[in-house]
Amino acid sequence: MLDDPKTYSKYDPENMHELIFNFFEQLPKGRELAETSDYNLIDPSSVERIVVAGMGGSAIGADLLRCYALYRLRVPMYVNRDYKLPAFVDEKTLVILSSYSGNTEETLAALDEARSVGAMLFAISSDGELERKASEWGFGIVRIPQGLPPRAALGYSFAPLLTLFELWGFLPSHEEELNKTTALLHEGAKRLFRDIPEDMNDAKKLARKLHGKLPLIYSTLRLEAVATRFRGQINENAKMLAYSAVIPEMNHNELVGWRYLFKLGDELKPIILLDPEDHPRNRFRANFVADVMRSLGVEPIFLEPPIKDAPFLARMFLLIQLGDFTSYYLAMLNKEDPKPVRVIDKLKAALKEFRG
Repeated sequence: MLDDPKTYSKYDPENMHELIFNFFEQLPKGRELAETSDYNLIDPSSVERIVVAGMGGSAIGADLLRCYALYRLRVPMYVNRDYKLPAFVDEKTLVILSSYSGNTEETLAALDEARSVGAMLFAISSDGELERKASEWGFGIVRIPQGLPPRAALGYSFAPLLTLFELWGFLPSHEEELNKTTALLHEGAKRLFRDIPEDMNDAKKLARKLHGKLPLIYSTLRLEAVATRFRGQINENAKMLAYSAVIPEMNHNELVGWRYLFKLGDELKPIILLDPEDHPRNRFRANFVADVMRSLGVEPIFLEPPIKDAPFLARMFLLIQLGDFTSYYLAMLNKEDPKPVRVIDKLKAALKEFRG
């Protein structure tokens, strides 16, 4: 099925595959958009903390930056996924509003609250109310291209954010690393392209192993956002439930739950994401968890970046690329169009009628 061209013409009429394949192009373009934005409206010397407010595909770029810069960023950074902001947000807080459509209601509510407490404001958006308010209220914005599903615009939420942090002096320049990542993603996309036969295509092979299963995605903290992305892409593209958790935290609670699987054992397929720079004790923990799973008849899949000596940014995005393509091929196996998310559209329509 996955090697039959008719599969893709039937179940991918809007060519989501092309968006996944061409993702690598967004990183240099996103960087350029940030460099040509009005970023100098922010005085970085006044910033004591940063909050990025966003939801879904518009927030995952901030998650990735948080994980990428976890041991480098000296300014506290928080990713806010709600209508309300934390009580610590004040005039010394930079609040970056990330909404692809510009109309995400939780993000717009956070914008109003941020303005009411005098926080510094900046935005990343393609259109909508957020762009209008940026013009009306006079705060800076990186304007990104329109016409994509938010989850297919990850490069436009991540690269501008990384570049802004560099321009404001919160991080050193990562331009060389970003360029290397772009080149490696281009080569990786060629290996995972739908014309590559299943026996030579790692994403097709992984999708086959996950088909009909409940994916349980585990990672260390440095890859937490990669696991979140992996899970979200399976949810939205393949229309399947998936779950993610972090090592070592899951060793202090969930691990005990791996005793009574009842009738679920045959339905579970754990994936353990690891990075070459993970703490050795976390790698030991991951192997211990795998042994517990095997003792119950559940065989986990270990995944590491295909190019282990690549920069960390590239290692993160190569795993994301594998997850994106895998979710696409899972959609094909499920005989689903990966692009529409009709139940989310239905929820948004219902929210418009709700007065509360």
